[in-house]
Amino acid sequence: MLKDIKNMSERMACRVVGLSRSAYRRLPQAHTPSDPDAALREQLRTYARKNPRHGFRRAWAHLRFDDGIEINKKKVHRLWKEE
Repeated sequence: MLKDIKNMSERMACRVVGLSRSAYRRLPQAHTPSDPDAALREQLRTYARKNPRHGFRRAWAHLRFDDGIEINKKKVHRLWKEE
């Protein structure tokens, strides 16, 4: 409201209210998807079906260099183990 009506900056409005800017930007729990990595899991599953002998490192390299997705190797490893 302060930003819209009083034309305050985000930084000043959060300072006045006593709220951190990261908490202001965070989506409410009700608006976040239940599994934010669902699309990535599906991509890993299809890759594993096509290349059953490849491991998570080759899957990460495929995602990173072939598909152009900026993703951490540790995250791919965690999802690979869960699947």
